[in-house]
Amino acid sequence: MIFGYFDYVIIGILILLNIIYWKKEINAKIGCIAGVILFGFLLPLISQIIEVKRVQWTIGIIDNFEVLYTYLKFPIYWIIGITQGLIISIKWGYKK
Repeated sequence: MIFGYFDYVIIGILILLNIIYWKKEINAKIGCIAGVILFGFLLPLISQIIEVKRVQWTIGIIDNFEVLYTYLKFPIYWIIGITQGLIISIKWGYKK
């Protein structure tokens, strides 16, 4: 399962934050830096750790190939981050 419970919660929070802050302007530099840190490294790493712990609790001793799919969390979060950036840039494009 590539998407875990943590991933669904993060996507739900992201949608909620998009709805709440849609009309507010965000500083572009702060938004870009936060987006790169969150979607580029922090969120996929946390999701990967949670998934490995979940597999370890349910199965017990794990083989590295059983959790190899967790490395796909990084490109998935990169795609989500790029999509989020495109949504924000489209919003700013309509405003100008």
